[in-house]
Amino acid sequence: MVSDQTCVTSSKKKTYSSSWKIEDFEMRRDEKLTSILFFGTNFHGENVEWNFIVDTNATDCDGVYPLVQISCLFKSILKKQKVEVKFMPESNSIFGYIDSDTDFAFYLVPSEKEKWLSSDGSLELHFMVTLLHDVIEQTLPSLPPSTLAESYANLLQSEQFAELTITAGQQIFRAHKTILVARSTVFAAMFQHDMQESQRNEFTIVDVEPKVFEEVLRFIYTDKVKELPQMAHELLAAADKYDLARLKVMCEIQLFEGISAESATKTLIFADLHRAKELKARAIEFLSRNLKAVSNWVEFCREKPDLVAEIMEKIASYN
Repeated sequence: MVSDQTCVTSSKKKTYSSSWKIEDFEMRRDEKLTSILFFGTNFHGENVEWNFIVDTNATDCDGVYPLVQISCLFKSILKKQKVEVKFMPESNSIFGYIDSDTDFAFYLVPSEKEKWLSSDGSLELHFMVTLLHDVIEQTLPSLPPSTLAESYANLLQSEQFAELTITAGQQIFRAHKTILVARSTVFAAMFQHDMQESQRNEFTIVDVEPKVFEEVLRFIYTDKVKELPQMAHELLAAADKYDLARLKVMCEIQLFEGISAESATKTLIFADLHRAKELKARAIEFLSRNLKAVSNWVEFCREKPDLVAEIMEKIASYN
């Protein structure tokens, strides 16, 4: 037995937007500037404070190239907090965990100042500080696949608690009245009549072949059939008789997929006889576009003038 489990990791976020404008920034040399104190609240209910520091006299790690260092300094952290700091105009992001007096740093290259200085020479900094909640992990059992169809198939095969005896041709079938009533309005109506067959729970099917009725029962119990390609015509007729709408549509699709110039007129006649509206509409459309390939067209016109009229009406709609 295989037992699948699913791990769900979730988190919550609080994002604070901070802005700082430093006027006449180009005139500030060898200075370290500090912003006001910004603040927020984490998911533990604790206050979190931070400010920004701009050092115009920083250098790279080798102490050679001048840089502008922009730091974000966090204060008043009682518990380790996961945080993301996003800095504009460079659109850089830093992730990490912070404690009290933890700082993150960004760097600007003075030679590229036109990228981040305003036209009036001021430096406008925008920060997005996101506090992330402690990660929550939860293991959930996976939903097992449905066994409904399999269980009903076993019930049909085992005949357990089956109270109906249905005879089709020379073959006898056992079935459950409640299942047939739930799936077919026609069977429900049959069982409601106070007839001798209903009282004895015995019925005889006279116009459906045993192998076809076997597939009808399979569909009623499982919503599936095994012999659809071979029995599409017979099953559609049975589906129409017993008001099995889904089975009827399945048969219509199967029959239309196999339609050809040789079979189109027969398919149309069959669809009209059994009120298969979608199949009829598609057969009419097929014939309206392929009349020259239909070898029995003259005979069809003589035998089914009403259907020919519908085909002509369809052709006229193209103009």
